[in-house]
Amino acid sequence: MKRLREFIYLDEVSVTSLLASILGAIPSEITEKLTNSTRSEASGSGEHKFVAGKVNAGIKREVTRTSDYQVLRKASIQATFKDLYASVESSLALRSGHLPELKPAVRRKIRNASPGGLDIAPWIFDSTELKRGQLLELQVELRADAIFRTSTIISSMTNIIGQSPALAAEIDTQEMRTAIELNGFIQELMAGLIPIKCQVLDYEISSIAGRDYIVHSSLFSELPLIYRRNRKPLHLVGVVEEALFWKDIRRVLFSSSPVKVLCRVGHDRVQDSWSPVKLVDVLKEVIPDMESAMDDFGPSALRALTGGMDDSRDVSQLRQAALIRYAELLIESQGLTMPEALRARITEIASARSSQLGSVIANRTIFREVTECVSDGISHRFASEDLGRLRGQALAQFGLMVDGSLSVRPENSSGRLDETVDGKFIDAEIVAIYW
Repeated sequence: MKRLREFIYLDEVSVTSLLASILGAIPSEITEKLTNSTRSEASGSGEHKFVAGKVNAGIKREVTRTSDYQVLRKASIQATFKDLYASVESSLALRSGHLPELKPAVRRKIRNASPGGLDIAPWIFDSTELKRGQLLELQVELRADAIFRTSTIISSMTNIIGQSPALAAEIDTQEMRTAIELNGFIQELMAGLIPIKCQVLDYEISSIAGRDYIVHSSLFSELPLIYRRNRKPLHLVGVVEEALFWKDIRRVLFSSSPVKVLCRVGHDRVQDSWSPVKLVDVLKEVIPDMESAMDDFGPSALRALTGGMDDSRDVSQLRQAALIRYAELLIESQGLTMPEALRARITEIASARSSQLGSVIANRTIFREVTECVSDGISHRFASEDLGRLRGQALAQFGLMVDGSLSVRPENSSGRLDETVDGKFIDAEIVAIYW
């Protein structure tokens, strides 16, 4: 039976570029021509004798009928993808679906393997062999990254609020306004791109002797115990273009449907972390705490929609303690101990300014004041990336987000769209998503 594919996402440029690199020129049109010709002939002759001579006479008739027609068929992108898949199927580094039956000799090798001594592609694949440019086909649970899902929810709620003055008055808080402003900034950074983070369904990671092995899920029952003990989920991450989806993104990116993905490895090996908004890496040079702001955006924004701030704790005292701890971290980063005179000045600043914390812009100004006080006290200038890292560390230690608001409590999962990811990532360029 022929494979029936229902496309969800298809990058035409990637498909044609890959196929052209394999086959060369790709026909845009295919012409089929059929000619049908019939021929008939009739002839006759006669002879008549005269006295003076002989006369021969003959009749010959030929009829030819010719009919032809031609079919002009355009090579659509679906047909081009079919040709591409047929060309690369046998060379895929990782393949989706049921793998071929393992031979008895291979099964014995698996059962008797020493830790980290297996590399039987595509059942067991050493991640060090995962190279940029390789093609993979993986079965995944299709899911957009949490920051995109949160941004979509905030955008929808903003449109609803804009049409209802009564509802706007109910949730018109500083926290909500900050979330809307930050959401607009994030949408500009995404620029029509959608980050996806999908759990791979047919492969997992097993870390043995300091090396990561990509193992087919159906094989773990036959592997030594050490492979099962170090078993972790594998995730496929990447960025797709919203305009290239063949289905409404609200139907497919929020449903966690199982699909197949043909992708091309973007970075060697599996990765320990991944940034869903690529421009964050560039902006970190000028805004060191940008990554912390992105991480906190989801919980902070959804809490603003679902109940606001937790009043059971004195936020002002936590903010004051975070400012003092920030100064201590700056001193400790230089291997020094804070003098009492400097501690008194820092405490005075924290006491006077902690109540003004509450937005990313205000926080940066107040933390800069603490930084300048410490820098003058120990005659040292700090790098901007160190300042951002220590600022986030101080806030997190007291349960505060980058904007100075309280983080979501651990016992309350509302506001978090993604659980903490324990696993590894394959960062790839997405060619097609289908089922």
